[in-house]
Amino acid sequence: MARFPELAQKDDAADASQFLSRVGYVVLALGAPVGVVLHPVAVFVLFPIGVGLMVVSAFLDPAAGALTRIGKALGSPLVLVGLAGLVWAGLSILWTPFPVVAGQHVFKLTLLTLAILLVLTTTREHARATDLYLFPLGLALAMAAILAAWTAAQQGAPLDQNRIPEGARAIAVLLYPAMGALAARGRNGYARLLLILAFVYASLIGATATTTAMFAGFAALSFAVSDPNRTARDLSRLAAALILLTPVIPALVSFFARWMLHAKLGSLPAPYPSLGVANDAFLHDKARLLIGHGFETVARGVQTGILPPQTPRALAFEIWFELGIVGAVIAAAGAWLAFRAVGAAPPRLAPYLAAALTCNLTLGFLVCDLSDMTWLVLLAIAGVAIDVAARSQYRTTRPSALPLAHF
Repeated sequence: MARFPELAQKDDAADASQFLSRVGYVVLALGAPVGVVLHPVAVFVLFPIGVGLMVVSAFLDPAAGALTRIGKALGSPLVLVGLAGLVWAGLSILWTPFPVVAGQHVFKLTLLTLAILLVLTTTREHARATDLYLFPLGLALAMAAILAAWTAAQQGAPLDQNRIPEGARAIAVLLYPAMGALAARGRNGYARLLLILAFVYASLIGATATTTAMFAGFAALSFAVSDPNRTARDLSRLAAALILLTPVIPALVSFFARWMLHAKLGSLPAPYPSLGVANDAFLHDKARLLIGHGFETVARGVQTGILPPQTPRALAFEIWFELGIVGAVIAAAGAWLAFRAVGAAPPRLAPYLAAALTCNLTLGFLVCDLSDMTWLVLLAIAGVAIDVAARSQYRTTRPSALPLAHF
């Protein structure tokens, strides 16, 4: 008889844990995508709330082997490469012109990394279908919010002009994880419908870079459906090569502009002036190519006028300019390992993982960088969506999500 109160208390803790976990998923899956459209800081308020609820849920009813999963995740090669990147960014504070701002940014990135690792490694082994469907539903709500914001703007309501393009970017980041969630439950028709709606929205908004990234993800998805392992190998080599050869690209474009157009890049229409600035930046101080100019140099340099306004604000350029060859090698290794790890995913989920990585790396090459915290937070939410999909397989033996924790 003495066990009954103890069992009842344990059941109460499990029920409370399940409730808090569900609310956390609702905040991340439904609130965050809509919040990106409604207010520039909404996602930064909702993300820690959702993460906090899920962490408290894990402490109320700890999953079996959670500590082992945390240890294995921290020892995985991709996580170690990511931590090496954070350490190198932290060391670059010693020679950056903006040490205070750079230190604050590294601290934010460290907290974001630890938060998402903690969430992904302390969740329960099996995910419920109701949690899974929240992420596609959140994407649909984000589209509805974009339509509502556009309609309100047409009626003269005050609206931040960046909200709708940011909403389109959120759709691109979360699209393929949401499609993977639907495919994991055999809802392929709904996944295709979600894809079509996302392309329609991105095209109507006129977000060229976002649409290009989504097309790149769709191409990766098409190849990965037939042969995921070969697609992952090819994409891993391509991504690593593009990162390592970033300084060569503007040099080649500058050469062909002089040879074929008999003009300098600065005299041509966009985006050629940005490539010209990138080429000059790489050639100006070759000694800095080894260690870079320090974290946050690009964003703050443009704001303070140290760097020209046409300076590229893309991930690959910022890594090379701020973190040098060392940072570029770490980033290339991370991209290579991420794509190669796609093979560890469940067969239904692997093509969507390849598509999500391709889409977001393309965004990074075109318009996103490490100073864009909205993009990074959305990437963390996409990781949660992938984790839920991996732990909720349709009519199959549900595999452990541990191999995917480092995503």
